[in-house]
Amino acid sequence: MSTLRIPVQQFRSLPAPSGNSKLALFYTRASAVPRELWNWREVNPRDISTSNAVYGAIYTTLTEEPDRFFERNRGLTISADQIEFDEKRKEVLITLRDRTLHGVVDGGHTLHALLDAQENPPADGWPAFVFLKVFTGAELDQIAEIAGGLNRSQQVDLKSLENLKAHFDLLKETIGKESYADKIAYKMNESKPIDVREVLYYLAVFDCDEFDQNKHPTRLFGRKEGIVRKFAEQAAPGSEVAKSFNILISRAPDILTLRDLIEKKIVNDVENIGHFKAGKKDRIGSKKHKKNELYFLNESVDGKVPLGWIMPMLGAFRANVIWNDPPGSFAWKVPNERLLKSCLRRLVSCILEIHQRENSRPEYVGRSATAWRLCYETVENAILQEELKRARVTQKRAASS
Repeated sequence: MSTLRIPVQQFRSLPAPSGNSKLALFYTRASAVPRELWNWREVNPRDISTSNAVYGAIYTTLTEEPDRFFERNRGLTISADQIEFDEKRKEVLITLRDRTLHGVVDGGHTLHALLDAQENPPADGWPAFVFLKVFTGAELDQIAEIAGGLNRSQQVDLKSLENLKAHFDLLKETIGKESYADKIAYKMNESKPIDVREVLYYLAVFDCDEFDQNKHPTRLFGRKEGIVRKFAEQAAPGSEVAKSFNILISRAPDILTLRDLIEKKIVNDVENIGHFKAGKKDRIGSKKHKKNELYFLNESVDGKVPLGWIMPMLGAFRANVIWNDPPGSFAWKVPNERLLKSCLRRLVSCILEIHQRENSRPEYVGRSATAWRLCYETVENAILQEELKRARVTQKRAASS
C-alpha cells in the first residue's frame, strides 16, 4: 500500500452519478509529482517508448516551454482506493492499495517525462504544472476497459486522420529519395524521430501568401496542430484556399536542409556558443547534446540549438524567396549556404540580444516579433549586399570589354 501526498493550490471533488466513488480534479507542480507513482503502472496497458515523436514533444514542452505544459498535455489519470483533501496543509492524499486496480491508468509517457525532467530541475524555479484526475470505486472487471478506452482515444489525432486521407502523399513523394524519408512519423506513436508536424512547421514559415517583410510567423511558434489544420484545408478536394503548401512542398528538401544547416553552422562556427542556455536546465554544449542528430543533413553535431532560436533565423530566409513567379513556383534569389555564411554571425547576434533580454528563455525568443523582424532584416540586407557585388562585377566586366 502507498499513500501519496501531493501539494495543490485548488482542489475539486465530484461524486459519481451512482455508487460511492469520487472523482478528484486538480493541478500540481511537475516537480511535486511523486516518484513512487512509477511503481503503480500495471493498470496501464500501453508500453512506454521514449524514442517516438510524441514522447519527444512532451519532454520538449516540459523543458523548453514549461509554463505552457498544463495547456498542451492532458496529464495523469489515476485509479485509487481513497482520495482525501487536507485543507489545512493544502495537500491531496491518494491511497493506492491493489496493483491490479490502482495506479496510473493513463499518462505513462507523461509520467516518465516528468520524472526524467525532475532529475535536473532548473535552479531558478520550474513553472510547469500538470493536471491530475483521480477516481475511486473501479471494479476489477472494469479497470482494463477503462484503461483501454482512455488509451485508444489518443490514436485518432488530427495528423493521423490526415495521413489516412492520403493528404501527405505529395510530401512523401517529394522527399522520397532523401535519407530521412523513412524517419518521419505520420501517425501517432510511431517510433520515428521526426514528427510530420515539425516538417510542416518548417515549411509554413516560408508561406509568402501569408507572411511578408512586415508580417512574420510569430503566432505559429508552438502551434503545430493549427498548421496541420491549415494544411488539411488546402489539401481538401475542391478547396478554394490558395495552395501554398503545394508550392512549399516543392522545395521541402531545400528548406529542411537549411534548417539543419543553420543549427550546424551555429554549433560549429560561432565561438563560445555552447555556454548559452538551450533551456531552463542545460546549455547548447551540454554533455547530453553530444552527437545531436541533424537528420535532414544526415550528420551530427556536438550541441543542440533551441527551436526558439532556429525558427526566427529559418523564417528570415523567406526574404530570399521568389514566390509564385511564374504561378506555382518557388525559387531562391541567392544560394542559401552562401547567404547563410555571409550573415550567420549577425543573425546569432540578433538572437542573443533578444535571448538575454528575455532572461535566457529560448521559447520567449521564438515568440518575439522583434527577433523575427531583426533576423528577416539581416537576411534582406545580406541579399542586397550580394546583389551589389553582382552589379559591380557586371559593371567591371562591361567596362573592360
